[in-house]
Amino acid sequence: MDMNFLKVIQQSTKKLHDMAENTGFIKRLVDGNATVESYGEYIYNLYFVYKAIEENLEKHKNDIVLKEFITPEVFRAESLLKDSKFLLGYELDSVEICDSTRVFVDRLEEISQINPKLLVAHAYTRYLADLFGGRTIFKIIKDNYDIHNDGLNYYMFDEIPDLKAFVMDYHKKLDLIDLNDDEKVKFLNEISLSYVFNISISNELEYMKF
Repeated sequence: MDMNFLKVIQQSTKKLHDMAENTGFIKRLVDGNATVESYGEYIYNLYFVYKAIEENLEKHKNDIVLKEFITPEVFRAESLLKDSKFLLGYELDSVEICDSTRVFVDRLEEISQINPKLLVAHAYTRYLADLFGGRTIFKIIKDNYDIHNDGLNYYMFDEIPDLKAFVMDYHKKLDLIDLNDDEKVKFLNEISLSYVFNISISNELEYMKF
């Protein structure tokens, strides 16, 4: 692949990226037609995804490729759990986790064992979306759902003083990631799969709640 790898990623996954932002529960949330309870259930599902990403990245912290992408300052699992507890309280224990979430987590556990470099594909998909679109979603939620900041820790990146610089550095590392051509194809496929999993969670939650 002679083209800048980041551009290849962006071009090859654009349709799925756009679909992920305009499908199912996410579309409902952005349009202002969700509920605080359903939002709480959504982020509780995300908690399990991020927990799997982060725990499995940490397992490979000595890997020469993965160690560049183990960035605790952007980890979101702890923040998502705080938000879920704040929004759902005692109801948290009775939340029905989406089957799509369970399948996603199973996939993360699988690649951690057979091809851990692919974990970066999922980290990229989630964290860069959070950093790019987080402030926009934060404002939408504040404007439409009247949620206190204690339930919006997910969007707070207090340990990153310069979000733009962080994103640029992440992009640079991704562009220089040490993968051969065959590995890059698998990496691109895994990013696409990550979008499919996220779309599935959004659609399943839409079906379950509305």
